[in-house]
Amino acid sequence: MITNDFWLDRWQTGRIGFHQEGVDPKLVEFWPTLPKDSRVLVPLCGKSNDMIWLAEQGYQVTGVELSPLAVIQFLGDNDLTYDTHQDGELKIHTVQGLPLRIIEGDYFQFTETGFDACYDRAAMVAMSDSKRADYVTHTLERLAASANVLLISLYHDGDNQTPPFSVEEASVISLWGENIQKLASENLVQTIPRYKERGHALFEESVWRIKP
Repeated sequence: MITNDFWLDRWQTGRIGFHQEGVDPKLVEFWPTLPKDSRVLVPLCGKSNDMIWLAEQGYQVTGVELSPLAVIQFLGDNDLTYDTHQDGELKIHTVQGLPLRIIEGDYFQFTETGFDACYDRAAMVAMSDSKRADYVTHTLERLAASANVLLISLYHDGDNQTPPFSVEEASVISLWGENIQKLASENLVQTIPRYKERGHALFEESVWRIKP
């Protein structure tokens, strides 16, 4: 079973193959144009530099991350100055000079609402089948009715007992609702050698958008 301790251990032992250096090209290509100061939620954000890119576009960015190590590495790697305060079980790290906050703690204990957009690159696919619906429900509850969502999902022929989990297209639509639209799809086996080396014939990455 995938627990919080599983993820904390992955960070402690450096087994973070899901981390991506630089900014995801699909974020840059497919992110919708939103008004400046729109509030953007990034669940299970890790130490993703995608958050820096979003903040530099003028959005108010909130990342939520369980691992204290991931948070410290993100802030340190980007040489960010920040203030920290405790809010119940959560730690709020507010970056100086950028419209960016990192919420350290369990995402399911994060209850702020009214976000204008959500960016999910590796959060849904980190959720086992038994928790995926709860994750999507919790995320949608954080968003305003008019919110945009940019989601990246995976569908692959590998072991589905450990993340990143394979999620079928029908499941994505069932979870997020009929307003979701697939924007692009790519079999990474054909473009990134390591997937073929691991024995995959299919490792499909798809980009989805929910429009209000």
